[in-house]
This record gives sequence, C-alpha cells and structure tokens, in this order.
Amino acid sequence: MLFEFGCKDRDNGIPSRIAIDSIHLDIDPANGNRIHQISGVQVFANQELLGNFQLPCKIPIDKLGKVQIDIYPLVFINGSSSNLTLFTPLDGYRDTLNLVAGQTMSVQPTFKHRTSAVIKWTEDFEDNNSTLVPISPSPFPGDTVGIVTRPFDLDNQFAGTSKVYRFCFEDIDSAKYFDVGSFLEYSDLPTNGSGVFFEFDIKTDLPVQLALRRKNPTTNDLVPYMVINPTQGKWKRFYVNLVYELANQPANTSIRIFFDVNKPANSVAGREILFDNLRLSYLK
Repeated sequence: MLFEFGCKDRDNGIPSRIAIDSIHLDIDPANGNRIHQISGVQVFANQELLGNFQLPCKIPIDKLGKVQIDIYPLVFINGSSSNLTLFTPLDGYRDTLNLVAGQTMSVQPTFKHRTSAVIKWTEDFEDNNSTLVPISPSPFPGDTVGIVTRPFDLDNQFAGTSKVYRFCFEDIDSAKYFDVGSFLEYSDLPTNGSGVFFEFDIKTDLPVQLALRRKNPTTNDLVPYMVINPTQGKWKRFYVNLVYELANQPANTSIRIFFDVNKPANSVAGREILFDNLRLSYLK
C-alpha cells in the first residue's frame, strides 16, 4: 500500500489535486464525546485507491471532470508515530467533485460512526457513574487518587477544562508497583478476528503499562499489552487494537482493562498520571 507522509509535491503531469487540511467529526452523544485524533486519510478516486496520506495533505489525482472521491479515517495505532491504520468504527466520506486541470480543490471530510459500530464502553469521568473499579486500599498511604478538573487539549484541539482521573505518588520513600486505574469487566466482544479498538488520553511523567485481565471458563490470564512512555507534560491520545488478544478466544471471553505503574525508588513527590476519554468499540 502506498504511503505519502506529508504529501510531497508531485505536480509534473498531474492535472488536478485535492487538499485536505482538516476533518470534521459528527459524533452522536450516545457514542461518547467527539474527541478523536484522526491523523491521516485513505483516499479513493472512482474506486481506485490513491493511497494513505498523513494530514494535512495535497493529493494529486490523474482524473478530470466529475470524480467520485471516497475518504476514510486513519489513526496512529498502538503508540506508533508511523503506522497509520484504518479506524473502522468511523464511516467513510463520499463526494463527487468536478476536478479541473491544474487546480486544487479543498475538501473537509465529515466522519461519523458506522451504523454497525458498537460503542461498548465510554468513560470521560464527567458524571457520577464512573466505570472505575476502586483501588484497594484506596488511597495507598502517601498517595492520592480521584477525579479532578484539569486543563485539557490535544495539540491545541478540544482545548478547555475536563474532569479526569488522577493518580499521584506523594510518598518518596521506596519503589512500588501499583494498579493505578482499573475498570469494569466487558464481555460479548468479537473473537472472530475483527478489530476491537480501545482509545484513551493520558498525561504522565512516569512510564505506564496498559494491560488486560482476560477471562473465560477455562483460563484467567494477565496480558501485558504496551508501555506508554512519559508524555513530556502533554496530553497524548492512543488507539490500540485488541484483536490479537481476543481472536480465537472462546466466545464468552471477557476482558478488564487496567493500567499499572512502577514508581522509581527515591522518586520526588507529586509524580502524577492523568487519564481521560476512554472508549471501546468494534463493528458488529
């Protein structure tokens, strides 16, 4: 598959181009908030694949006149800064454009959830019905946990204040390894190899591990998934695909998502981890 990161100019002999500087999200409130980080697009012209392009981009099209354009959303997957993949819970965008030789037409695609998308779980901590599973003991001696209001933005988008889940190491005496955030258990997830996307925002100055507790009548497994590096004082959004942890499992397999952290010895006080905007979705 062709990847055109940054959409370098390839004007010679190309009669037309479309420019995509940004996207628009049309998210039903029943599916959670509209916070997403769509980083690229997959583009077709008259059902011919042109490639995957990182936003913003200008895309040369070797066609003139009325051309059907289909655009699909891409996200960076599993913490990668180079692996763009289709985010299948959101539907594509289609329009017919009148392309003119030597001209660039601006397009802002609108993405919304597919009718076949199942939003299994959302959690943004804004109400009193949190899906958090209490940590025991809570809080740990010298540490604090809870839902607080903090500034939030993703690369200067969605800027404002938000209720977030906060875990903070206050004690500076010794190294400790903790479950810093656990959530309710979910079942009836696809085990047929379909993508199951978990997305979340995090701001942390310590490495954090995302893990799963996978359970069915015959097994109860702890599955470490990925380590999230310190985010350098910024909110970062992650999309992970749990397909490999669920594919070919028994149909009644359930998972519980949680985050662990290893507190460094002699750590200074005030080391905190913030979470927001969690969502678990798949196609039925």
